[in-house]
Amino acid sequence: MKHAPPADLATAPPLRSVVPLAEREENGEWTLQLRIPPELAYFAGHFPAAPVLPGVVQVAWALELAAARLGTPNACRNMEALKFQHVLRPGDRVDLTLHWDAARGKLHFAYRLGEHSYSSGRLVLRPMPTDMHE
Repeated sequence: MKHAPPADLATAPPLRSVVPLAEREENGEWTLQLRIPPELAYFAGHFPAAPVLPGVVQVAWALELAAARLGTPNACRNMEALKFQHVLRPGDRVDLTLHWDAARGKLHFAYRLGEHSYSSGRLVLRPMPTDMHE
């Protein structure tokens, strides 16, 4: 016999974001402790038999979480040095570090736990001043 989910879960909007378990700022660099929520909407279609957090979501979270803490733009103009070394799965714990290089208009991010790297990159959030192109 099939049971329907409780009404509050059935009508709740799909979870698309992450809430840091803890966070700290040191010398302009933020470190956020995250737990990847198993109930994320993104897991439904991203390999149902072996769910993986899509890379585009990792980039979007870095932008969203940096904007709230560093006052950076919430949109990316270009991506540099984007690396995905290991997959993030439902329930994984990971630290996200965020560093804003205002002079170059670049947000540096990295998802890692200890020495284990999951992904990292630089996101260009605004164009460089013209004198820096020469």
